Amino acid sequence: MDVKSCTKEKFNISLVGKEAKYYPEFVTCGGVSRKEIDWRTMESKIVPGLHFAGECIDYDGITGGFNFQGAWTTARIAGTAICRL
Repeated sequence: MDVKSCTKEKFNISLVGKEAKYYPEFVTCGGVSRKEIDWRTMESKIVPGLHFAGECIDYDGITGGFNFQGAWTTARIAGTAICRL
C-alpha cells in the first residue's frame, strides 16, 4: 500500500475514549502491550503492517517530558519503518 494514499476515509475505525476524570490528566495509561511490538520498527507482532507510536502503547513516564520524548521517538521509528515498506 502506498503510504501517501493512507487516509482516515479509507479505514473504518471507531475510537472509544473517556472524559478526563481528573483535570488535567498528563498521560493516558494502558494500550497495546509492549510484548506485542517489535521495538526496532514499532510494528505489531500480531498484525503485520500495523505500527504503533506514542500513548497507544502501554507505557507511561513521570512528568517532565519523558512521555513527549517517548511519543516523538516511537513516531520516528514507526515512520521510518513505514517508509521502508
